[in-house]
Amino acid sequence: MKLQKLFARAVAIGMEADPRSKKSLEKMLKKQKDRYQKLEGKEKELFDQERTWNPYSDSRIIAGTGEEDVTHLMVGIDVETQEVLLADRLREKGTKIDCLLIHHPEGRALADLDKVMALQVDVLELVGVPVNHSEANLRPRMDKVWRAIHADNLFRTERAAELLGFPAFCCHTITDNLVWQFMEKTISNHEYDDLGELLKAILEIPEYAEYARKGNPPIIVNGGRSGRTGKIAATEFTGGTNGPEEFLESQSRAGVGTILTMHATEKTLEEAKKHHVNMVQCSHMASDSIGINLLLDILAKEEKRLTVTEASGFVRVKRKK
Repeated sequence: MKLQKLFARAVAIGMEADPRSKKSLEKMLKKQKDRYQKLEGKEKELFDQERTWNPYSDSRIIAGTGEEDVTHLMVGIDVETQEVLLADRLREKGTKIDCLLIHHPEGRALADLDKVMALQVDVLELVGVPVNHSEANLRPRMDKVWRAIHADNLFRTERAAELLGFPAFCCHTITDNLVWQFMEKTISNHEYDDLGELLKAILEIPEYAEYARKGNPPIIVNGGRSGRTGKIAATEFTGGTNGPEEFLESQSRAGVGTILTMHATEKTLEEAKKHHVNMVQCSHMASDSIGINLLLDILAKEEKRLTVTEASGFVRVKRKK
């Protein structure tokens, strides 16, 4: 399968798992198309045309033309220059690698990370938080993320891949959507006597069990094992990066009793304690592995020759369905 076709299919899969409706996503993309048509001169030249068909600004091809044939992927959660060098060394030793699949964004995908954060408003709306509250709290956080990223050396991984001849693409919110949907269906939509029982259910998921064996299990960061869960929500699994601490109060007022998260900041944890919201940190890398695995399962059905070399924290688990 050509890289561009593979990536376009990944985008479509991410959209199918998106918290937003298909209609709202199509409307968002149409606005970008209309905006592009109205631009002139330098503004039109610099406009990112990918925004007219791909709603995920943190997911894109960062190296390669898109015309490369892709059957052998090296997949990593964090792929930087050292992982690109590792791929080159493995290739020298005979491992077939013709493309890098990167989870956490690099290059232009990282430069635009803040733009995907608006998705968090829709995730919170699903648990009863008014959109106007979330939008007001989120904007300052988005601006802060943008300023922080703006100062980074964003294009090292991209250039390393180019110099060593590796096509590469990032799938961040695409796979985060998949693990969000998975956790909502598999964990949040069920009832548990207490947080201890909830932890046991999470550990039934192979990726979390594997990381637990390695010393990185899901943990209760606020609450006790004998405490009741109340309403459970996986509100911190997709949307680019951590939202503002104010989201904890909003969720508490909306009736959320337990939040499932990939990782919690200390400030977020302080707010969780203040507003009596249980928090379960489900292991960041295991969570990311689930999302990538769900994507690969679908792609492997469509590209039968697809093989994977696991790297940088990624653990391959194949599901039958």
